[in-house]
Amino acid sequence: MAALRSRNPEIKLQYLEGLIGAFIALVTEGANYLFFEHSRAGTQLALTVAILGLLLTILRRSIQSFIESSLTPVRKMSEIIDLQTNANVQEIQALMQIYISITEEEFRFVNEQIISDAEQQLRRLAVEKRSSTLQSSDYYDWIFKQFDNLKEGDWVRAASLSSEIEWNDSQLERNFLAKNIEAGARGVKIDRIFVIDPATLPKFTQLYPIQQHLAGRNPGVNGYIVNRTTLEKEDPALLRDIREGILDFNGRVGLEDIFSSGGGTRGEVTMHEPDLLRMRRVFDRLMYMAAPMPE
Repeated sequence: MAALRSRNPEIKLQYLEGLIGAFIALVTEGANYLFFEHSRAGTQLALTVAILGLLLTILRRSIQSFIESSLTPVRKMSEIIDLQTNANVQEIQALMQIYISITEEEFRFVNEQIISDAEQQLRRLAVEKRSSTLQSSDYYDWIFKQFDNLKEGDWVRAASLSSEIEWNDSQLERNFLAKNIEAGARGVKIDRIFVIDPATLPKFTQLYPIQQHLAGRNPGVNGYIVNRTTLEKEDPALLRDIREGILDFNGRVGLEDIFSSGGGTRGEVTMHEPDLLRMRRVFDRLMYMAAPMPE
């Protein structure tokens, strides 16, 4: 009876089909025997078998309908996840098993809402090539992995609005700086443009992370300065296009910064071609106005 206790409805259906088939075969054999031995009783039993067969068919279809209904949200997930790609198949299968195991009616709405939310986010990745907003821990985790995967000859281009939220002394920012320096030492070219108000420039350049971008300080890590006041006057549209900061990895994938009022760092990952083209255009135009950071 272990099959009936299984959390997989398809296993239960197969088991029930087997029982139904065995039962019909047994009754049919009995009907054949009685038909030849006792024709009247056999006729009555044959009629009974026909009725039972009809009822069992209806039961089977009801079970099948229930399973189809239960698996509909799961199939929605499978439509947008190609299990033949690099996706973790075991994790996807585990998610399906967990979904099927939640049978409480009270959780049905919550369960289906989770599937719906996941579907929307995955479709955004598949169609729009853009992630939802990554919170601080996911934001840094994604960035660190990108830097770890960079090889000699790769490049990173960044534009920063030089906010105090971004360049602070937190451990996460220290780790971020270390990833930049390590990548530069591997032969990766990292160009970062700081857009900053001239009044705050002396204080800004005294910050330890900024000093690591000074010319000749770390191989491959290059810092540049753009006068924010001048940019606001000459090209305010370009300043708006920087938004809160951009990070471009080899022109293939980018990250747009989003800083919260509470000091949190967040961002959205994009492989959307118009976004990447905008990032390249913004960086190239800023470089026309940029000056290398002094030694």
